[in-house]
Amino acid sequence: MKAAKVLRHMGIAVATGALALAGTLAGAGSAQAAYDPVDHSIWDDEPLYKGWHVDSWTTQLVMQTDGNLVINQNGKGTVWASGTYGCGYKAVMQSDGNLVVYDVNNHPCWSTGTFGHPHARLTVTDAGAVVIHWDGSTGPRIPHSNTGGSVILSSDLY
Repeated sequence: MKAAKVLRHMGIAVATGALALAGTLAGAGSAQAAYDPVDHSIWDDEPLYKGWHVDSWTTQLVMQTDGNLVINQNGKGTVWASGTYGCGYKAVMQSDGNLVVYDVNNHPCWSTGTFGHPHARLTVTDAGAVVIHWDGSTGPRIPHSNTGGSVILSSDLY
């Protein structure tokens, strides 16, 4: 009787562990649902949590563990930062086209102001830029203006 009870508890523990492992593996795959590793793009509410990054061969967009969203270029170091040190918990390329850095309570710390462009993509380019583009355009525009079809994040936005 006692042996059967022990075996039953062991079976439940093994089944629970297997389910937890399967959930972890399935969750890990879906976390990159809106990420294209070929052109280094994210879109449609894809988050970058602390320590996460999107990389091209020459450039990295990194949500640092200190809360700052930065662009690093090989050989140059950090060339742009959101200025969200101590505030940022995650950056989200929202489905409305706005890149937003949120704190741990989901309050915005910073944004590009590019809302109103559904399914816009953020792309990290090999040319050393991070671009938010929509409507098929890849040309630059001035942030918060109503012209053009993209925004290029660069050191002049500090």
